[in-house]
Amino acid sequence: MSYVDLQSALRDWPYEPEKISVRKILGTDGTVRIQMRVELGILQMEAEARPDAARPHGYDTLLAYHQKRLAKHEQRNGTLLGFGLSREECHELRLEASLFYRRYIGFFVLEEYANVARDTSHSLAIFDLCGEHAFEAEDRVSLEEFRPYVLMMDARARAYQALDEGEPASALAHVNRGIMYIKARFEDLGQVEAEMNSEEIKILRALAQELNERVPKDSLIVTRKALRAAIEQERFEEAARLRDTLKNYYNHKI
Repeated sequence: MSYVDLQSALRDWPYEPEKISVRKILGTDGTVRIQMRVELGILQMEAEARPDAARPHGYDTLLAYHQKRLAKHEQRNGTLLGFGLSREECHELRLEASLFYRRYIGFFVLEEYANVARDTSHSLAIFDLCGEHAFEAEDRVSLEEFRPYVLMMDARARAYQALDEGEPASALAHVNRGIMYIKARFEDLGQVEAEMNSEEIKILRALAQELNERVPKDSLIVTRKALRAAIEQERFEEAARLRDTLKNYYNHKI
């Protein structure tokens, strides 16, 4: 077995403490991968499925495996009651969430916002799964402190993606939805002071203010028409997003 000294690669790509350095490479097998320069080396991640290329229990991700277990339990028993995640299973899910965190930060730097949203959604689904089905109370809340940050990153990614598509009104709606989700999280936990001091809410509010100035007035007419159409066609999730856009524009008090 031979080993490769990475010194030349590290020298060619110096570490910068104040900067998140990320790049995409084409692997020897023709697969696109993500590399991140860290203090003691270079992290390399897969761009799809799990960042570490592992296939737990034969599934693309550990989340997918447990979601399948959950679906089978409900189908077999007619209820979700009785399904649960052990301490070890929750620990493994937390580790998977940390892998996805590293990758969505990389994608954000690369401005690949659709991939950021994909990975933040994965992390939030892990939070929900543990929060709803962990056997131990400690495991049900262990990830909740990170939820505001992930919600913020998710909202920013979706907003910037909408801007790239020339839809500032939609971008504003994503930001406002993110603010409301974060506020709801703090309110559910009774953390009024944490809500008032939340850096995540401050960042999203600043972005919302910037986007407010970019929403052309004629787009509001289009938004109102789209809202009516969404309601008539029972596309309620889209209707809620459009309603948030109009509410924020006329009464910016989130």
